[in-house]
Amino acid sequence: MSVDELTPGGYVSTGRDTAVPTHFQANFVLSEPDVTIQIEVMVGADRRPLVIEATVRGKAKAPITTSVMRQVLIDQLLRAAMTEATVPASVLQRWLASLPPGVQPVDRREVEPVPSAEQRFRSQADHDAQVAAQIYSDAVASGDRAPGIAVAHAMNRSRTQVSRYLRRARDLGLLPPLGPSEGA
Repeated sequence: MSVDELTPGGYVSTGRDTAVPTHFQANFVLSEPDVTIQIEVMVGADRRPLVIEATVRGKAKAPITTSVMRQVLIDQLLRAAMTEATVPASVLQRWLASLPPGVQPVDRREVEPVPSAEQRFRSQADHDAQVAAQIYSDAVASGDRAPGIAVAHAMNRSRTQVSRYLRRARDLGLLPPLGPSEGA
């Protein structure tokens, strides 16, 4: 196994005495399955490594198949790569000292916070609610007597899913609340 640092470069502390490159490539030669693998890893200021690219290369006598791909355990390769890429904290200190005067490394968490899975889900749900609300409002404005069905057709969603979107749209204030005898 080998590790090569990539640009943009830099290091992030992983402990009192250790650091790891923020962007590197790890190369593996596996015997089971018989393939070579290259992974590109980014490590954010939160110290969470992410594999952003993986390349698997087979051989004529051992081609890549679905069965072979199931044997490529990316999480285990990532752990091994992180162990191999770990350097003494002095490397981080030398890198910081090599930066031009007045230049400080950017904490990407402050500039580009990585949204959590829940935040991404809520963002998509809010977007879907906005789209549904717009279609619903347009259908009502055009005199459609079944605006919920118009939303279902336009968004290619089930009536049940559209009801959820419209409920969320009402929660967000994008549509007025339902009256006592109205339905979505």
